[in-house]
Amino acid sequence: MHSLQKQFHDFVQAEELLHEDDHVLLAVSGGLDSMVMADIFLKAGWNFAVAHCNFNLRGEESDGDEEFVRSWAKEHGIALHAKRFDLGGGSVQLKARNARYEWFEKLSSEEGFNKIATAHHLNDSLETVLINLSRGTGVRGFSGIRSKNDKIVRPLLFASKDQLRDYANECSLKWREDSSNLKNDYDRNLLRLEVIPKLEELNPSLINTFRSTSERLHLASELVSSKVAEIKAKYLSVKGATSELKLEWVQTETDLLILSEILAGYGFSYFVSKQVFEALGRSGKQFFANDHVLTIDRDSLFIKQNEATDNDFLQIEGTGVFQFQQFLLTISLVDKDDVDFSENESTAFLDASLATFPMKLRRWEEGDRFTPLGMKGTKKVSDYLVDKKVPLALKNKVLVLQSEDQIVWLAAHQISEKFKIGEKTEKVLRITFAQGI
Repeated sequence: MHSLQKQFHDFVQAEELLHEDDHVLLAVSGGLDSMVMADIFLKAGWNFAVAHCNFNLRGEESDGDEEFVRSWAKEHGIALHAKRFDLGGGSVQLKARNARYEWFEKLSSEEGFNKIATAHHLNDSLETVLINLSRGTGVRGFSGIRSKNDKIVRPLLFASKDQLRDYANECSLKWREDSSNLKNDYDRNLLRLEVIPKLEELNPSLINTFRSTSERLHLASELVSSKVAEIKAKYLSVKGATSELKLEWVQTETDLLILSEILAGYGFSYFVSKQVFEALGRSGKQFFANDHVLTIDRDSLFIKQNEATDNDFLQIEGTGVFQFQQFLLTISLVDKDDVDFSENESTAFLDASLATFPMKLRRWEEGDRFTPLGMKGTKKVSDYLVDKKVPLALKNKVLVLQSEDQIVWLAAHQISEKFKIGEKTEKVLRITFAQGI
């Protein structure tokens, strides 16, 4: 038996991923990782079938992947389920992931599979942690990909990419190379091709170091999750659309971590949770997330679903701290004498008599127009972003703040001329914009 096969069996047993009577659906793309997984399952005699997704993203190359997997399944007498998807436009990566897992679940129900195995490995987990760190993450995000999530299992998570490649070469396996893995089009490829190699220059044993660190972080995550569950069971009550969290348990600064994990379930970021923690005892203070509003009332937090918002925009009724998706907006009313124009572009100052509530925070759309500061006529937001050479990856994330039917601020870029501070201005809206974590 090859050493990787033994490690596979040891890992599966230790993590309790599979049992002898399981009927497993293997997600097989035709690439190196999934072909190694398929070969190990084949040699071990597991009861399994193969599922292949063709997203038609690479034309003939995608069709070649499907034909390759079909040939392998036919050669080894393995049942194959293959499906072609039309993803349309938008976020192709997210759509592909959702479509894949929805189909896997449908197959499981129809064909009686009780486990779905994917070929994620240790390098994938490291990339996930780095992505989480770059975007902001809770405790769970530090430990990387989990070995199991309900019926989904990842039996190769113990192995590095190099180990899988060595196994494939030693066992003379064939696989398909995905040309998109050689480009820097996506976050993972940028990490894989540029960032991680640089980190390996600092630590040649990066993957092995990450393996042990990930294990410890996973245990720490489980410890925090256990404490969160304990607090919720004892102090959190739900009545209809309103949740009440009693605060008797809050004793020390470290309880902020537990509070942030609880509030994350309602869409509040760590940044907002920290502000809530610092405001405890100030009854009436409110904080806003995408679709929830939190109110401090003596020794409790009341969290109510905010019916005035949806996933496409956030309605803002007045000053305060607001969260929209991963972004944070803080609005306060200040005197004109307190305005400091030396602050960066992430802060805007608007005439409070002109920029009236309610306001709406949303992503910019094609056709949006506004009057940039210093101009008389209007300009398309899309043209403004092109003129400012905003990269495409950032351009799609730009938000606009709207009062009635007019854009008052292209968040973190430019205010509208129509809402600027003038000689007659008395009160000023100070608005700061940041990416929440």
